[in-house]
Amino acid sequence: MARTVASGYDVIAVAGDPDERGYQYGLAAKSRIEHALRTYAGVFRHYASWDWDTVRRHGLRFAGPIEDFSPASAREIRAIARGAGVEVADILALNTRSEIMFAAPGRARAVASTECTSFALTPERTTSGAALMGQNWDWIEGARETAIVLRVRRDDGPDFVTVVEAGMLAKVGINSSGVGLCTNTLISDGDEGRFGVPYHVLLRSVLDSDSGAEAVQRIQSTSRANSANYLIADVGGFCADLETGPGDGPCGVITPVDGAVTHANHFLVDGLTGVDRYLERKAHTRNRLHHLTARVRQHDTHTIESLQEALADHADAPHSVCQHPDAAQPVAERTCTVAGIVMDLSARSLVYAAGSPCESTWSAPVRIDA
Repeated sequence: MARTVASGYDVIAVAGDPDERGYQYGLAAKSRIEHALRTYAGVFRHYASWDWDTVRRHGLRFAGPIEDFSPASAREIRAIARGAGVEVADILALNTRSEIMFAAPGRARAVASTECTSFALTPERTTSGAALMGQNWDWIEGARETAIVLRVRRDDGPDFVTVVEAGMLAKVGINSSGVGLCTNTLISDGDEGRFGVPYHVLLRSVLDSDSGAEAVQRIQSTSRANSANYLIADVGGFCADLETGPGDGPCGVITPVDGAVTHANHFLVDGLTGVDRYLERKAHTRNRLHHLTARVRQHDTHTIESLQEALADHADAPHSVCQHPDAAQPVAERTCTVAGIVMDLSARSLVYAAGSPCESTWSAPVRIDA
């Protein structure tokens, strides 16, 4: 286990089987996990008037679906709890926070939270000839105190690196097979806290895959707990955006146009949802998508640096691609860009800005094999 700090976020390196790496993770990220538990206790108290024991009970309901879908992930969750000195129910609650919120009485208000804007470029659209992808991860301001960069080496699947909230299995990242993952929240009228495989467990399954096609198959073939968007590409040229609703129904697949895919927080494929709850409450998702798409179209080919500039876009601020916290908002509703991330699939590396990309120093490349 190794722990370093780059650009403001801890870089935690773990290795071994699910029990070993989970324990190492929990031990190294203990203080940030404890901060995450306090943060989400406040979030659920604000939106749902639920105490943390109630939240944990709802998290425990997903232990079975996680075990059935990925026994290794279930083992890792238990080991993270041991390493951090907290209850398994605490780590389950972190990894199922999205699903729990949709079961809570305050879920309509929670839709007001700002989310992410993402992109992927195929090799013909990049100066280096390597597929590049990335996003701004927008979420509650408190996540800036819980975010880490997790690097995992293992024998039971591809190694990977992910930018993630402490205690969670995965978020945005890339693996040693050259599979890259970006993601956006989607919210449909069917999202009501149903049983199924949780969102963050499915994110991890993408980084467990040896190809983009395998990752898509994993998501399409399971019963999902809620809606989400998965932007997946690989070093072999595969690139697809997968819009999903809850359950095991069909998924919408978006493929590159002129070598690019961009996405925000509304459904683009017709027929997947009755009512798009995010778009209904936050029409600025369309503006963010428009401005990022325009940035991508500005150049025939892009570099990592030009994509970093795109993620710093402030058109239509404060509801822009690059977001900043509003001190006038209640703490639980105060959203911002937690990290900007750009990934080079050929190099198996990512760079990130801890906080809003316009004012943060981008990290040196974080490589899987470092």
